[in-house]
Amino acid sequence: MMMRLCIPFILALCLLGCSSPPPDSTKPKKFDIREKSIENRAPDFVLKDLKGADVRLSDYKNRPVLLVFSTTWCRYCRDEIPHIKKLHASYGRKNLEIINIFVQETAGKVAAFAEKHELPYRVVLDADGQVADRYDVKGVPTIVFIDREGRIVCHACRSIDTVLMDVFPG
Repeated sequence: MMMRLCIPFILALCLLGCSSPPPDSTKPKKFDIREKSIENRAPDFVLKDLKGADVRLSDYKNRPVLLVFSTTWCRYCRDEIPHIKKLHASYGRKNLEIINIFVQETAGKVAAFAEKHELPYRVVLDADGQVADRYDVKGVPTIVFIDREGRIVCHACRSIDTVLMDVFPG
């Protein structure tokens, strides 16, 4: 009895599977990271750096910006530092601005951390976590890439190297 009920179902699945057109294998589509991008306007913010100066995202108009949301206590954030330093060394001279945003941390703790790890890029404090909330940061580290037009191209970027190679060819 059970077998009689399964046979029509299996036949229907086979017919549906055979009815779809074959994939066009003659032209492999090139992967374009921009098709997967978010491309929303990046919310402006004003945060304090370790010297107490205001840092505004809008001050970097017409420059690509990499935001790195992190904390001092996060092991994965520490593990990411050599990679971010390498990006800074490679793309900083090509006008990429890297801003490390420490979320809900004190200035003293972040200053000691930045000095210990010799962070060569901008370090700012999101003391109350409001900027992280506006950028929908769910955990740290979170990397957000903003293009020259101020659009978020990549949020929680896992393949930031691919994005940057596309933005800075050669």
